[in-house]
Amino acid sequence: MGKIKELEAEVFRKIAAGEVVERPLSAVKELVENSIDAGAGEIKVEVRDGGKRFIKVTDNGDGFEPDDIEKAFKRHSTSKLNRLEDFNSLDTLGFRGEALPSILEVSKILLKTSSNTEGKGTFCTFEEGKLVEREEIAFNKGAAIEIQDLFYNFPVRKKFLKSERSELNQVIAFLEQTALSNFHIAFSLSNNDRLIFFYNKAATLKERIYQVFGKEFLDGLQEVNFEYGQYKLNGFISKINTGVAVKKYQHFFVNKRPIRERTLFAALNNTFRRFLEKSKNPVGILSLEVPPREIDVNVHPMKLEIKFEDSSAIYQLVKRGIESTFGSSGGAAADRSLDFLYRDKSSPEQPPDAFTASPGQTAPGPGFAQAQLFSGEIAHIEEGFYLIGQYLNSYILVEKEGALLVVDQHNADERVNFDHLKKEYRENKVVSITPLFPIIIELTHSEVSRLDERKQEMLSKVGFDLRPLSGNSYDVKSFPQVLDERSIKDAVLTILHLQQGDVDFEDKVLAEVACKSAIKVNHRLSPEKMRSIVKDLFRSTNAYFCPHKRPIIVEFGREQIEKLLKRK
Repeated sequence: MGKIKELEAEVFRKIAAGEVVERPLSAVKELVENSIDAGAGEIKVEVRDGGKRFIKVTDNGDGFEPDDIEKAFKRHSTSKLNRLEDFNSLDTLGFRGEALPSILEVSKILLKTSSNTEGKGTFCTFEEGKLVEREEIAFNKGAAIEIQDLFYNFPVRKKFLKSERSELNQVIAFLEQTALSNFHIAFSLSNNDRLIFFYNKAATLKERIYQVFGKEFLDGLQEVNFEYGQYKLNGFISKINTGVAVKKYQHFFVNKRPIRERTLFAALNNTFRRFLEKSKNPVGILSLEVPPREIDVNVHPMKLEIKFEDSSAIYQLVKRGIESTFGSSGGAAADRSLDFLYRDKSSPEQPPDAFTASPGQTAPGPGFAQAQLFSGEIAHIEEGFYLIGQYLNSYILVEKEGALLVVDQHNADERVNFDHLKKEYRENKVVSITPLFPIIIELTHSEVSRLDERKQEMLSKVGFDLRPLSGNSYDVKSFPQVLDERSIKDAVLTILHLQQGDVDFEDKVLAEVACKSAIKVNHRLSPEKMRSIVKDLFRSTNAYFCPHKRPIIVEFGREQIEKLLKRK
């Protein structure tokens, strides 16, 4: 007897639905994108328990025609395309006809809708995959779709849902991103009847960024407006030589669709690499317009990923667009450099220089070491240790028992700070200081949502005293003594984005404070300071790796050096 059996209809329908609806975020995403496609000017999202118990999306879009209601909840039904060729000109977010039937497969749905301006609407109840009630009601043009008891009949999926806060954070992050790409639409979100945010319609992306992230964040950005033929790149990026501690602020929209695509992220981060410290990341809120025929949006169940027909050309386009804001290219020169869109793109891009001078600093020539020779008193660190100098204002050169050590000054200082901070933390003796002038930090709604009781406790233990003000503002009453005031917000944001489930969560918090307080690269040190760092480093718990597991020291033995110089 054969071993292969056909799955029962109920089983394969649940499996198929699970590919589209993984968690509350999935349902919110599908409904909100349908509202956008329906031409809504206002979208209201309400959830309870982070969406695990209740989700409702209300809009003022076109609404359902009475004859279309039952069809919309059947599989493979859509108003977005008719033929395979329509994929070449897709301009909608949804198109598969899987969202509503997939949600219905794992929940109960109530629908109120109207497609007219006369106030005549329809109310429907769907359960167990079918319509069970329908009546005429008074309802304004638009739709309100209510999802009850998500995964009530799919316990295997339900038990893997995370906490209310975790599920809610994902919904907030999605809606923030969607609001950025659809600034002409008003959005609101509430959880358990508590309003989390309301963004009124904005006239420009700049105005929407201000609504979502605040004035301080916006002031650190510069605008991108780049066009080449049918390709357009618009939005905002960090000002040169500035950045943030987390990669959360990198958003890409391709033909108005929020997208995660490695080519785009690589183009942004690689272009900024030589202008930022390694602990910093560029901000990028960028909208890319390309001919629809050159992308495939049908490669991910939730339509989060796409494929470009020519990813290398898109990489170059984004790179040149970003560079044009730095004043390094533009006008006719930029046009000439962009002929890669119409020629062979097989030649790889040259990697950026390994070392780049900071503003106002002359870059050293190849092989040039900024070495400083000191008196014996300063050069001598401990028995067998001698300070040679500093290379590129970033690396301390040390002679140790005949070997040459290249010490990363940032990682070394981070290790020393971490050990000191951890000792204070264990003894409940972390030293805090009060700022001379008031320090106010603005958080986004998703960041406030991440500031739960445990993280508030950890922030307090490492020396922070944050007092809530109106909105999402916090007054920094005190902060760890090891930090300077410019690093406070970066440290807080990085801690907020840490995963609490990790066993070494406390160490990760301490490591972030230590990192933000450490001496940076491209920073000239006095001989006394270099000597102090190296001396403290070799008294630390691990002189060869920083708390983030990055190497601190590269060692060259005498034999290795002599072999390279052909002396052996």
